[in-house]
Amino acid sequence: MPNWCRNIVQFTGEPQKLDELNQLFETMAEKERQTNHAQLPSFIQSERGHLFEVYVDSGTLYYDTRWSPNTAILMEIADHYHVDFIHQYSEPGMGIFGEATYEAGILKNIYLDCEDLILYGYDEEKDCYVFEGSLFENDIEILETLLERKKEQQDNAPGLKR
Repeated sequence: MPNWCRNIVQFTGEPQKLDELNQLFETMAEKERQTNHAQLPSFIQSERGHLFEVYVDSGTLYYDTRWSPNTAILMEIADHYHVDFIHQYSEPGMGIFGEATYEAGILKNIYLDCEDLILYGYDEEKDCYVFEGSLFENDIEILETLLERKKEQQDNAPGLKR
C-alpha cells in the first residue's frame, strides 16, 4: 500500500487558459468518481504520476499522488496550456515537504532534506514536537518555517530550464 503525497497547485496565466484547466480538472474529477480510477490528462503519455482524489476549489487544484509529487506531469500540463504554477507538496511519512515554482519554462524546486528534518524532534514525554526551544502540537508549522528559510536562502539561485 503506497504512502500518499498531498499536492496543492495554483496555476497562473491567461484567464481563458485557466478556465480551460479548471474544466480539465473538473472533468478528471468526475471521471475518477465514475470509474474509481486515478486520472491523467489524455495528452500525457506516462505510466506514473496519476492524480487521485482530484478537486478544484477557487481555482486551486488539490489531489494526491502515490509516494511522491508529480511535478514533471505538472510541467507537461503547464507547457500544454502555456501557464505557470506553484506546486506545494508533502508526504510526512517519507519526509517529503517542498514547493516547486514553474515560471516561463524554468523550474525551481525547493524541498526539505535530511539535514533540515533533523533540526527538530519529537518529545514522547511531553507528546509534542520541539524546535528551537519551543513546543509544537504538530510539525506542520515547523516544516513551513524550515521551507520558508530555505526558500529565502535560494531566492537568487538559478532554476532549471526545460
